[in-house]
Formats: sequence, structure tokens, C-alpha cells
Amino acid sequence: MNQSRRRADAARNDDLLLDAALELLREKGPDRIAALDLARLAKLTTGAVYARYENNEEILVGLWQHRISGPMRAFFEAALPAITPGLNRAEAQAIMAKTISNPHGPLRPGVSLLIASARIPELHEIIVPEVQGWLREMGISDDRSDIPSLQKLSTISFVLGCLYFAAADMFDFADWEAIKPLAHYVLENQSIEGVAKILEVDPPSIVVTTDNEVRDALVNGAARVIARGGVERATTQRIARAAVLPPSALFSEYRTRQALFGDVAQKLLHLIYRGARAEDILPSGDRLVTEIKTPTDFNDPRLVLHRQLLSYRGAATGMTLLTPSAKEQRRIRLEFHLAAITDPVIKDALVQADTSATEYASGQLEQVFGVPLQLGEPTVRMARLLVQGSLLLEEISESLNGRDLRYIYKPLADGFSHMVVNGSIAPTNSAH
Repeated sequence: MNQSRRRADAARNDDLLLDAALELLREKGPDRIAALDLARLAKLTTGAVYARYENNEEILVGLWQHRISGPMRAFFEAALPAITPGLNRAEAQAIMAKTISNPHGPLRPGVSLLIASARIPELHEIIVPEVQGWLREMGISDDRSDIPSLQKLSTISFVLGCLYFAAADMFDFADWEAIKPLAHYVLENQSIEGVAKILEVDPPSIVVTTDNEVRDALVNGAARVIARGGVERATTQRIARAAVLPPSALFSEYRTRQALFGDVAQKLLHLIYRGARAEDILPSGDRLVTEIKTPTDFNDPRLVLHRQLLSYRGAATGMTLLTPSAKEQRRIRLEFHLAAITDPVIKDALVQADTSATEYASGQLEQVFGVPLQLGEPTVRMARLLVQGSLLLEEISESLNGRDLRYIYKPLADGFSHMVVNGSIAPTNSAH
């Protein structure tokens, strides 16, 4: 066999292995790509696998470099024309919609690598500098006071959040169409007039407490272990150590490790999601109305209060979640979402927590501020895309912490009031 033939065979085998690895990533996630499974799917020997990749981590690196990096960068770049009004905006949105809705492309499984990269050193040392380089080349500066850069990062965060939820089949394009004008309004209005400066605060502690101390210890211990290493690497021994309990205590409370994870996901995600979406929706104990009626005036006291809350507290919550001290909470959110992509039990818990939190928050918007459900529900769902996308972007680029999110949440609050009053973003005569 001549040298050119050997090179051609090697290149063919490389493609077969990468194609098979991408399919395994889609089906099993980044922590369960075994050499034997890869060889079988590629119809090659395990020797062919080990000749190219020393371990699972190097397979993931190969996937990123040769199957995911290029399309992911193109996805980020295609999002940016959404900032500028005109024909390019519609074209960019069409590209986004096509990419996000494609279940067979490389980007949905690619989200798994982005999430896992924070805890897999081989991926982290490649992905973070690469993404940071993309952002610089897209005109995003390291100056944390640069508002145009914040708007670009928020746009990327939003579309990344769309892809993130689409990977778990939790994205509805009807929401996209309902909220599109609001997204445009946010990008075209920069004022933070009247919003107090946000002081740095520590993230709230996320601890499950019930009347069962043993289960609580196991659930909270499992959450800490999962935040550090993901669901697949959360062994019973590690969970027991984190809970300061013998391993036998785990199996006396839960028949299987999977049953524990289902309970952890259900309790923890319910606590996190409901708190993040509705905890600060009202001042303590206050309620403005007893009769639900949609406001018809931009300066209706209910909308004034909602703008104050969203402009300040929404921004403060988002900024807090982006700080280094909130990393464990970010990792819990991201790791459970990663697991939900391939694990039906955890996905069910995630969907339940997401649905419950959305219903509660949109119900509060209706009862307290008079916001109709047909506007409140898609707005709440779309807001969680921005938040979760921001958390993931921070993990893979370290680019958002320290930026002033009032420049996003203030126009978001104003634009939302316009939509409530007259069903569009056009300001009313009573707006200012």
C-alpha cells in the first residue's frame, strides 16, 4: 500500500470516528463516550480509536476542533446583525431559527461540550481562549463599561439560551415571534435613568430543607458533587462523603442512585427556578390590586412598580449569578440541564420545575401587575433563555461578570410596559 493510500485511509477513519463520536455525544452526552461504543458505531477496531485518541477527553477535544468549533463560531457571528435594524436583521433571525430548529446539526450536541468544558480541563483550556478570541474579533471589548459590547454579549447569550433549551426539546418558536419586538427594543434603548446603582451582594444559598434530615443531607450533598463533576461522575461514595453519611444511608432512603438524582433534580430545580423567576416580584407582603385588570396607561402604578422591580432587582439577580461566588449555583443549573438532554428522569424533573416556575411567575404578573397571561407566559419563558444563556456564556468566556445589566433590564422593563398597554413597543403619549 503506497503512502498516499495510507493517508487517504487514515483521513477516512478520522472522519468515521468523528461522525460516530458526534452521534454518541448526541445520544449519551460527553461523559459516556466509550472507546468500544465508538469503534462499533464507526465499524472500526478499538485499536483504530486508541491510535488517535488516548482517552475520552481527547475524543471530546477532537469533536470540538473538527465538528463543532466552526459551526458554533458561525452561529455566534450570525446572531450579531440582530442588533442593527434593517434587512440583515431579518436574515440573521432566519439563520438563527434554522440552526436552532435543526435536531441533526452539530450545535445541539455542541451545547453539551460547552456545559461540560468548565469541569473538563482538556476542553476548558481550548474552548475558553477560543471563545474569548471570537468575541474580541466580533468587536467585543474587555472594557466592562462598554455598552455596545454588553449588547452584543446579551444577543449572543439570548441565542445561546435558545440553543441550550432546544437541545432538551424545551424551546417554542411561538415565544420567539411573540417577544421579538421586545428584544429589538432592548437593543435600541440604552438609558438607565432613575435606576439606582447596584451593589455587589452574595448569591442566595440554595439548600433543600424538609422534615427528613437524612434525605436533605443526601440531596444537598449530591447537589454539591454534581456541581463539581456532573451527574455521571457523582458516585454513591462521593455523595455519601459530601452528605457525611455512610453509603448504606443512601440505599436505605433511595432504591437506586437514579432515584436519588430524580429527587435531587425535582427538589433543587424547583427551588432554584421558582426563586429566580418570582422571588423578588413583589415588595415584602405588598399587593396593589384585588381586581385583575390590564393597565391601559404606561404610568399605571402597577407598571411603575414592575419597572422598578425589573430594572433593579432583575439586573441585580443577573449580575449576582455571574460572579465567581455564584459558580456552584451556575454549575448546578447547567449540569442538570446537561443531564436532562439525555436522561428522561432528570428531563421530566427539569420540565416540571420550569413549567411550575413559569406558571407561578406569570400568575403573579397577572394578579399583581395586571399583565395578561398570553403576554406574561412567553415573556417569562424568553427571559429564562437570556438568563441561562448568560450563565453558560460566562462559563465559556468569562466575559459578562462586572458588566452593568441595568442597560439590559431597564429597557426590557420599559418595553414590556409598552407591550402591556398597547400590544406593541410604540411609546404612548403618557409614557414620559
